[in-house]
Amino acid sequence: MKHISLLSFLVALSMWAQAQEVVIDTTYYAPPPVVRRRVLMADPDQNVNTSKARRQADKRHELLEQLNEVQTWYVGAEGGLRSDGGILSNSLDGLVSTLTQTKINWGVYLGYTYRNGWAFETGYTQSPTHLNITIANGSKPLVFNYQNTGFGIPFRIKRRIGLGSRVANGTGFWLTAGAWLVPNGSGQMGEFSLIGYTYRGRNRSDTIRLTNTTTVSKSITGLAELGVEYAARLSPQLELGFYMRKYWGLGNALRSDLAYTVNKTSLQTATVVANGTGWGFGASLRYIYGRQYEMKKSAKLTR
Repeated sequence: MKHISLLSFLVALSMWAQAQEVVIDTTYYAPPPVVRRRVLMADPDQNVNTSKARRQADKRHELLEQLNEVQTWYVGAEGGLRSDGGILSNSLDGLVSTLTQTKINWGVYLGYTYRNGWAFETGYTQSPTHLNITIANGSKPLVFNYQNTGFGIPFRIKRRIGLGSRVANGTGFWLTAGAWLVPNGSGQMGEFSLIGYTYRGRNRSDTIRLTNTTTVSKSITGLAELGVEYAARLSPQLELGFYMRKYWGLGNALRSDLAYTVNKTSLQTATVVANGTGWGFGASLRYIYGRQYEMKKSAKLTR
């Protein structure tokens, strides 16, 4: 009887266990979501190339620190403003005057420097010599302008001055001096004749006439120059400069002969000549295409 009771109890317990629903909350035990991050890293090969280039640049800089520039060769171009005017011998009682002309000029040249202290240049420049004649005519004066062929061949020497002379490259102030050869052309350039009348009574008048003939010199003239320049080395190959120069004419490039007559009777004459005397201002850019070095004395001793 005891065995039957125990068996009945075990059967009832198992049936009760099966009837229960077991719910397990798995959200608490779920693993955290995986977050994917994009991490970009430098390419090891690129770092190697960059480091190699940096080392090479450092070695080149270290080598240049042990060298002095002895000679450089360069080409350059310059442009700016140049003023010049004529010289009038007689104003014909205020009838005639001459004005200073300010025009754009430019040039190209070859240059050489020695130990960044001396420089020599020559080339081609387009910088005409001008002659102006202005005739008084009330509020609207009559203006006549003439010029020669315009080109010249300069020869220039430079000397570095001041504190900038201690700089290892060409940066600093330079004192410049030089001379030009100026082929002018030849022959007669132009002429004009002006006529007018003056009245001294109702029926009486005088005829006045002003004539001019302008010629250009058949011979080669010249210019002398003296100036100052500031140059700055922008890179191992480029230099930028700013200059101011004074020019003196060596020979008359242009000449105008004027005659003033009344009733065909010559009363006065005048002459206007132009030789290129004036001022110049501008900027220049140079490209260094060759250079020569020597070892510094201090570097030789360390070796």
